[in-house]
Amino acid sequence: MEFERQQYPLSPQQLLLRDSKLRNTDHIYGAVIFTGHDTKVIQNSTDPPSKRSKIEKKMDKIVYFLFAVLFLMAFIGSVYFGIVTKDDLEGGHKRWYLRPDDATIFFDPKRTPVAAIYHFLTALLLYSYLIPISLYVSIEIVKVLQSIFINQDVHMYYEEADKPAHARTSNLNEELGQVDTILSDKTGTLTCNSMEFIKCSVAGTAYGYGVTEV
Repeated sequence: MEFERQQYPLSPQQLLLRDSKLRNTDHIYGAVIFTGHDTKVIQNSTDPPSKRSKIEKKMDKIVYFLFAVLFLMAFIGSVYFGIVTKDDLEGGHKRWYLRPDDATIFFDPKRTPVAAIYHFLTALLLYSYLIPISLYVSIEIVKVLQSIFINQDVHMYYEEADKPAHARTSNLNEELGQVDTILSDKTGTLTCNSMEFIKCSVAGTAYGYGVTEV
């Protein structure tokens, strides 16, 4: 670092991290090297994982597959429409039920690619019912109703503590019966911390027997 025409070497010893305190000096000259999202705290932080059930993940795959089917149907239909457009205007109107008219862009042999694109967009609108848009809303409503039933279930009522079941979230209702492994520490989670005073020493004098009933 160059300051007042003098160069000063910098090393990790000159680095002041967060919450550092100055001692034996009145002031310092410093330069900020990491701010905002470049700080170590932000770099080490991670976004909370999204908890989604197996049914939701499988439902997403099905919806993606239906989207692929929708685009494939619209693409094949538009290509075929562009190919047979000329046949609709010649040879006695092959597809007479469509009422082909070369005055419209859909049946103009000179603009077949444009007609195919228009037909592709039209097919997307006509076949869009394949995508179950309301399915996600229906699933959420069902999960909310399940949470209400869980809260009112008498078989989940703990009589000794006078506490009923309480569903804090409805995202993982269908996963309740799928738990097969529980990972936990033993710092009071699965055991009871019970401490008993048995012996002490005051001014060199021992008080207590140093043994328990166990």
